[in-house]
Amino acid sequence: MTRFGEVRYFTQLAVEAEDGNEWTFIDVAVIALYSLPDEDLLQLSLHTVASCTYEKDDIHVINVKSITGVIAMVPHCPCLPSGVQEDRYFMVEKPGLDVATFGILDDPTEVEDVEDVL
Repeated sequence: MTRFGEVRYFTQLAVEAEDGNEWTFIDVAVIALYSLPDEDLLQLSLHTVASCTYEKDDIHVINVKSITGVIAMVPHCPCLPSGVQEDRYFMVEKPGLDVATFGILDDPTEVEDVEDVL
């Protein structure tokens, strides 16, 4: 199951190797989880609005390799289908990635006429 979380810290843990003679390090992240998305709002929005609450005390230690993406959790205060209005956060994938390289040439010498690119 995929969950949304806020990384608080990255660190390494020393763990004993299987043979019991050596120690090795594993990379971990200390995260605070968000709640599961509101199911009614998710259904009404055709799975486009994943609205969660922030569970700041729901702390977990996970393997860094289990992180599958980077997202933004944007604050909003919707009136849910149940009639409740509360502070929540909705998920946005790849925030700002669409303009990350807008107008920037990696190597301007590769393009003969810069006006053709713009």
